[in-house]
Order: sequence, then C-alpha cells, then structure tokens
Amino acid sequence: MSFETSFPDEIILEICGYLHSTDVLLSFAGLNHRLNRTISDFIQHIHIASMISYKRYLSLLQITLPSIWSSIQSLTIDNSQIPCLTTLFLNNTQDILPPNLKRLSLYHLNTYEIYTFINRLMNKCIVGELIIECLDTDYTYQQELYGYKIAQMLFYHHPTLKTIELRGAIIFDLSHLSFLSLSNTDESNLTSISNTDFSSVLRRLTIPLRSLSSLHLLLIYQPYLEYLNVHIDDAYSTYDYSIKPFPPLLNLREFYFHSEDLAIKFDTITELLKYFPNLKSLSLDITTECRRFFDGDILQTLVYSLDSFQFSIISCFRPTLEERTLSTFYTSFWLETKKWYTQCYWHIDDEHLNSDYFHIYSVPFPFVNFDVYKCTNENLLTNEKLRIFSKVKQLDLSETSDINVIPFLKRCPNIHTISLNNIYDDEENYGTDEEEDIMDQTDDNNLDDNVQIINSYESSLPILRHVSCISLLALPDHDLGFFERIVHVTPNLKQLMLYFEDLLEIIRIPQRTLCQILQKCISQLEINLDYVWTVSDIRRDIPKILRVFSNIKSLSISLHPDQKRLLAIINELLLCIFKHQTNLICLHIDSSSSIDSKQMKKQGGIEVIKTQLIQSCNTQLKQNNYQEDSVHIEFRSSSIVVWL
Repeated sequence: MSFETSFPDEIILEICGYLHSTDVLLSFAGLNHRLNRTISDFIQHIHIASMISYKRYLSLLQITLPSIWSSIQSLTIDNSQIPCLTTLFLNNTQDILPPNLKRLSLYHLNTYEIYTFINRLMNKCIVGELIIECLDTDYTYQQELYGYKIAQMLFYHHPTLKTIELRGAIIFDLSHLSFLSLSNTDESNLTSISNTDFSSVLRRLTIPLRSLSSLHLLLIYQPYLEYLNVHIDDAYSTYDYSIKPFPPLLNLREFYFHSEDLAIKFDTITELLKYFPNLKSLSLDITTECRRFFDGDILQTLVYSLDSFQFSIISCFRPTLEERTLSTFYTSFWLETKKWYTQCYWHIDDEHLNSDYFHIYSVPFPFVNFDVYKCTNENLLTNEKLRIFSKVKQLDLSETSDINVIPFLKRCPNIHTISLNNIYDDEENYGTDEEEDIMDQTDDNNLDDNVQIINSYESSLPILRHVSCISLLALPDHDLGFFERIVHVTPNLKQLMLYFEDLLEIIRIPQRTLCQILQKCISQLEINLDYVWTVSDIRRDIPKILRVFSNIKSLSISLHPDQKRLLAIINELLLCIFKHQTNLICLHIDSSSSIDSKQMKKQGGIEVIKTQLIQSCNTQLKQNNYQEDSVHIEFRSSSIVVWL
C-alpha cells in the first residue's frame, strides 16, 4: 500500500507540521495531483531559507520548483543563514519569476543583489507586494551606482506594485534622481501623474530616505498613498529647493515617521501633517533638539484629531522637573479622553553635561527592540494600565535595570530574540514574590532533588515559544543561573550569539544540564572573538566546541579586529573542522574588520583559501565555486559552504 493511500489528508498535513517547508517540498511536491492538493499551502507560499546542503538546494531550484512554478503565489528568499541563496535562485531559474506570483520578499541582500534581482526579474512579473531588506556595509558607494535604477523601476515603471516595503541600509536620495526632480518636470508630466489610473498606483510604502526634500518629492509623485512609513537618515533635513504647495494626500490614513536628524523641529512636523487631512494613525520615532516635543500641552495640538498616536522621542539635554514627572502628559486629554499613557527615562551626569539623556515614549511600546533598562520604578505605570507589547521583537535585559524583568517577559508575547547583559539570579530584580515563596518553601522542606528545585524556581517564568535566538553580551562571573532559566523556557531556541570567553565558560561548567539542552536545540552558533586567535588556540578550543555543539548546522565566527596571519588562521580553522564528523553545512568567517582581510582579498581571496586547502588535504578535497566570496567544499563525509 502506497504512502498517499495509507494516510488521509489530515495525517499527511500533521506529518508536514513537524517538517521544515523546504523538506515538505523536496519530499512531496510535484509527485502527483493528490499530494500537490494536500500540501497546496506549502506550494503556494515558498520560503527559501533553511539550512540544507548545496546539492539539495540545486534539486529544489532545478527540479522541484519548476514542477510547481505556476502554482506559486508568494516567494520569500532569506539570506540571513546562507548569504548566497539569492544568487543561487538567479542562476537556476532562467531569469523568470512565477507567472502568478503576488508577493515577493527578499531579506539580507546587498545593494547590487537588489539591483540585479529587480533589473532582471521585476519587469516580467505581476507582483503586487514587494518586501526588501538590505544589509550592505558599503551601501553609500553602491547607492550611487544602483540607487537610480532601483528607484526608477519601483516608483516609475512598474504597473502592478501596490505595496513596497524597503528596509535596512539602502537609502534613497530622490532629489538627485532626474525622473523625480522638480527642476526636470514640466506641467505636462505633472498632469500625467495626477491622471494616473487609481487601480495601478502605489497604496502602501515603507522607505528609508536621505532627507525631508526626498520625502516632499515622493509625496508629490505618489498622491494616492494610504499608508506611509518613512525613515529619514541622520544627514540633513535642510531643503535643497523651495517647497511649492502640492495637493493633499486625501487617502493617507497611517503615517509612521522615524528620524535621526537632530534638526527636526516641531513646526516641521506640523507643516507636514497639513497635507494629510484624513490621517487617523500617527507614529513618531525621532531624536531631536527641539524641546516642544516634550510638552504634552503643545503636542496635544498636533494629535488631538487622531485615533491612534504612538511616539518615542529622544533628546540629549537635561530634563526639567516638570518633564521628568510627565505632569503635562497626566491630563484628562491624555489619560481619560485618549487613554494614551506615557513613560520616560533620563540620565543626568553632573560631570559630563554631554552625557545627559532624556527619552519619553508611549505605552505599549512602539519599539521593535526594547531595553528594559529604560524603565525605572520611579516612572513605571501600574500593572493594570500596562497592556500587551505586541510589537516588541527583541527584549534587552541588563543587570543595571532596577525593575523586575519577568513582567516584561510576560507582556512581550512575540519576542524572538532575548539579549542578556550580565544577568544573574537576584530575587530583587529578576524574581517575584511568588518565586521567593517557592524558594522559602523549598528550603523548609529540605528538597535535595536538583531537578525539582529548578522546576519550582522556573514556575513563574512564562514559556517563550516564539524566542528562537539568545544573544549573550556578557555573562556574570561563574553565574549562569538566569541564562539557564531562560533556556529552559524557550522550547524553540535555535540560535545562540555570544563571545568566545563566555562560550568557554558554558562548556566548562560542572552541571551538564545546560550543555545538554544547548546541544539538542542549537543549530546556529555565532561566536565573536574577544581576543586574537593563534593556531594553538584553534587546535585546543574548536574540538571542544564541536563536541558540545555537535548538532549545529551553521557556524559563524567574527575574528578580532587585530587578528594577524589571517590566511593561516582560516586554513587551520577549516582543517580542524574537517577532521571532525559534524552536521555543519555552512561556515561564515567574518574578517571584514581585520587588518589582513583586504590584502588577502587582493591576493585572490577565496581562491587562495581553496589552493591552501587542496595542498593541505593532499587533493582529497572537492570544491566548486558558490559565488564570488564563497566556495562549496566536499571532504570525506563533510559537505560545507564556506564564505568570507
């Protein structure tokens, strides 16, 4: 009896629930009509990001996807774990996108990859929603080369895009793009813009811009926006041309404004909002020198007609007593009419005035990344007024905080990353009365069972099912208690980021429970070296790491900025890894800040590494190029992609 006739659809879907979507596609997609119908959700929504081997990716791109090509409605390619997936896709899909694709998401690309993808593929598809996240350390130079073409394709030529979300390092300076420049636009062009078919224009846009000048040009060119999310860079807000009145954006209902430009003034925002007469939701995330933003009575005049207002406003000045007590935000308008609650945090340094810092923000927190250190008992709202902080994705916990962090863990249900900085077990800051009662009862009963003590002590910590990554900025000396408690309540933990000395501290601990849990769950390990490595260090420490973290598929190592003999270090590291039987698929060596990195790349980069490995392994090694700065290597039973 065959697999598909043995099980009903519900059982097959239950099995698929335990597999990664890529494994489901490689196993079942394209086999027959019944299985395609059963796993239709996996086929229609493709997510390429998993840690599988080079050969399996070739099979996915060359065999599996072509068999379901016309059924694909959304496609996500995420380079965060394997930086070459976009290049692999482009090289194995014949420069076309699925004909019925409605949504395209590209994460962790550089500017050149974005340009290549858009230039080669976007003009041949009917995509309505595009999401791009750019991670590019050299984005300024790349922007000059490719920024014009990217903006021209997305904002000028593409007829089907309704939603564009651009995030990360790519920054558009639209005032220098001739097709948007007012100096090169005549009245006939403006007329054609205003007469654009409403059904084919952009409705939702998220974009990082260089200045307010670019924003005003964008508002003129895209008059039918309903949602706008803008991040202004910290360059200049000075207008480089005289502003002319333009038609208001009557359809705009939601406006999110993030600025790192200190010159932003209250009057600037007031003038801007005049062009959004039907605005209902506003979010301000700014750093400014203007004190008017910190006066609730003045800010009220800006937002009185809104249904929703969230803000995070920072300034480097010494707050007055009235500002610290938030008296202007504790009025009937804020607390009773709107029910908008405000908290603040400040730092005053009597010796260094430049270190003064003042931050006010709305509750629940509008931040994706929130540091609990910014909350103090002095200005913390009562529990009954605190709601769920659904937008927080990363929670930073530090021993410098003077409040209990456990309520924040309970009120942030969607966090996927927890950052721990020198956290230790302390009932005053990290425990609750319930925990203290449990521990007192435990002491009275003289329980000797360590497992029972751990379970009791963790009882008040919530189960953090969405947390997949823990970042350790620092471990307290010989105290892993709080870190271990967090690990116990994160059943879907996969990624661990830490410094090398802290990693060795974890490996050396006498209690093996923590190591056993980490060995079972961690598939991605990112190590930052806090000292210069030697060949003897690698030979001594790498085997220890590979024994404890024997199930990792991805290993990322950031070398110390002062690292010497880069070629010898990388070569020894690879040889040491190849000597051990591991599940490792990807190895990333970050040497971008080291002294010898540029010199090594000038001498041949990855080609030098390949030559050295072939000589060291006595030609027992097979290799082929992956992309410019990476290589796929097969040695004995190991098959690893290495990139620099």
